[in-house]
Amino acid sequence: MTFSFSRLLLVIGLPIVFALGALPGLAPAEQGPVNGLTMHVFMSETCPHCRAQKPFLANLDSHHPALEIRDYEIMTTRQHHDLLRNMAALHGVQPGSVPMIFVGGRVWVGDSRQIRREIADHVEACLSESGCPR
Repeated sequence: MTFSFSRLLLVIGLPIVFALGALPGLAPAEQGPVNGLTMHVFMSETCPHCRAQKPFLANLDSHHPALEIRDYEIMTTRQHHDLLRNMAALHGVQPGSVPMIFVGGRVWVGDSRQIRREIADHVEACLSESGCPR
């Protein structure tokens, strides 16, 4: 029985690619619901900026059924630290201050009216027919 190189890649390579894609922190950061958008919010329960931003995020979530918001507490647990480091590296930023929000290939750190406006505009653009701006 002879195997061609392409068949060998198919037999060995595809399962590896699928396995890597299933590992947390290694898949694309915005992977989420089909025809939707996932926002990753790294925050701390003790952070006043994080607490202040929660109503804005809840309102954004309620107005966009295709948006999935995932919250990750990072101060009281180390459980999400690797995911934060991986996502920050993928986006070319250093993990540090919270809130840190990843959505549609972009990242925001902190909270302000300007940041909220940018996030809302970006979510709208990502969920439009044209998709996330590059």
